Parts: sequence; C-alpha cells; structure tokens
Amino acid sequence: MKPVRFKINFKYLLIALLAALLLGNRGFRSLVRNYREYRALIAQKAMLEAQRKDLDRQLKEIAEKPSIEQAARRELSMIRPEETEYRFPPPRESDK
Repeated sequence: MKPVRFKINFKYLLIALLAALLLGNRGFRSLVRNYREYRALIAQKAMLEAQRKDLDRQLKEIAEKPSIEQAARRELSMIRPEETEYRFPPPRESDK
C-alpha cells in the first residue's frame, strides 16, 4: 500500500515543480506576453491592410472623376507638385 501512496505524492510533487517552473520563470511569462502582443499586432496589421485597400479603392474612384479634381483646384486652391500657380489681383473698378 505504501508504494502506491509514494507514486501519488511523487506525481503531485512533479506537477508542483512543473507549475513552479513554468509560472515562476520570467522567461516563460515573457514568452506568453510576447505571444499575446504578436497576436495583437497581427490583428492590427490585418485591420490596417483592410483600411489601406479601402483607401486605395477610394483613391481610384477619385482619380476617375475629373470634376472632383477641378472642384478641389477651384475651391481649395490645390495644385500638383510639378505645377506653378500664378495669382493676380482682381481688376479694379476703375480699370474696367
């Protein structure tokens, strides 16, 4: 009867040592924390890639409609990087 009891106590001791090794070790906790951060970054990357695809689609739609570009140029005074804009004062009433 005693050898069976020794085996049961040995199993508990082994489980306790294994738990102490895994949970008390800074390296293991760091590994778990890094894995969680890795999973969060993967989810964030997927979200950002979806957002980028949506923005690319919107950019293509805008590029296909020249009226939007003309409105932006007229109302917001936007120019392309390679262009030069010249501004002249409006004519005076006496010049008309």
